[in-house]
Amino acid sequence: MNVKRVITDEELAKVLVPYKDALDLVIGSFAPLPGVTLSLEDALDLVAAEDVFSDIDVPGFTSSAMDGYAVRAVHTARATREAPMILLVTDDLPAGSDHAGALERGSAATIMTGGPVPEGADAIVPWEQTDRGEQRVAIYAAVPRGAYVRPRGEDVKAGDRVVAAGDILDPVRLGVLASIGRTSVSVHPRPRVAVLSTGDELAAPGEPLSFGHVYDANTTLLSALVRRAGALVASSETIADDPDAIATWLEAAASKADLIVTTGGASVGTRDWLRHVLQREGELTMWRVAVKPGKPVALGTIGGTKVIVLAGNPGSAFAGVHCFVTPAIRTMLGRPAPHRTKKARLKDAVAGSPTRTQLTRVQLDGKRAIPLPEQSSVVLSNLAAADGYAIVPPGGLDKGESVRVELFER
Repeated sequence: MNVKRVITDEELAKVLVPYKDALDLVIGSFAPLPGVTLSLEDALDLVAAEDVFSDIDVPGFTSSAMDGYAVRAVHTARATREAPMILLVTDDLPAGSDHAGALERGSAATIMTGGPVPEGADAIVPWEQTDRGEQRVAIYAAVPRGAYVRPRGEDVKAGDRVVAAGDILDPVRLGVLASIGRTSVSVHPRPRVAVLSTGDELAAPGEPLSFGHVYDANTTLLSALVRRAGALVASSETIADDPDAIATWLEAAASKADLIVTTGGASVGTRDWLRHVLQREGELTMWRVAVKPGKPVALGTIGGTKVIVLAGNPGSAFAGVHCFVTPAIRTMLGRPAPHRTKKARLKDAVAGSPTRTQLTRVQLDGKRAIPLPEQSSVVLSNLAAADGYAIVPPGGLDKGESVRVELFER
């Protein structure tokens, strides 16, 4: 389908949304996804949607911190290598023992690390301070009361909150949950994101490339960035500039995604249909942002699902994901939305844009931010060498001025 749309004076005169206002609007349009219960194995790096309290003490019994003998400390008070204390061995308590009877006076029990300390015992004598006897043991050194004894509940006590809603479930927190017997936890799930790349000029990688066409980098780029941000790619597609095909795909994607991200068709060209379709079939909340690159960013809704529309040039698409899509995903995950930043001083002046916030690709050298020589929105490759975007206000910055650098996730 080769159809043109009519460009209006109204859209050409559309006032740009200030960059900071656009960020606030996009991030404010999203909220953490409702909690779902996942196994601990599947919950890694997700955010807890519930407080978790322990029902048990960990450990649930007094245990040994060493391999050796459980004793009454008083019986070792005078023990030396020259004059050892001889005790009768009356029990054997490896880790996992299901009993720990009372220790009789004048006796000892062999015990392994993690084994339950018998009633009456108040200290552990390590192997190294004994002759390792089986029926009788010679104790070569005095041990104080409490030596190498782990009290019940040393790690976690019943009633302790071990995970708070909002905690990121790292390996340690998952291990703690396992230690209290949990096998699952309520989390904010990974958002499902549908990715659409549009344009008559696009060819699939691996296919023959006709004159005037370019390979579609955006589908691969955006899908990878979405995964890096912590989401799942629900579907991805490349479609020509066909408004009906775009509308059909958007409606289908909305039924299975928490967010739709598109590239291309966002500006004021005669074949730029994305914004038009979104406005016709759903709701358009925002369009055109005072940012460079990526001015034709749009935010809307179709079928109850949010849609972020990005410019089609790969450099602009990358910038749009960095600025708007990644914070949206992080918000749905229940994680903090802001990017990691670093203060630096510009090695060279940046002319900037007269009216737009400029995202300047820079490398960091200590406290210096070095602008890369190529900043064009059609250039993707040198982003691999960049550490982040220097956020340059309208009007630019002089050499040596302080600048905030939003770091890329690597």
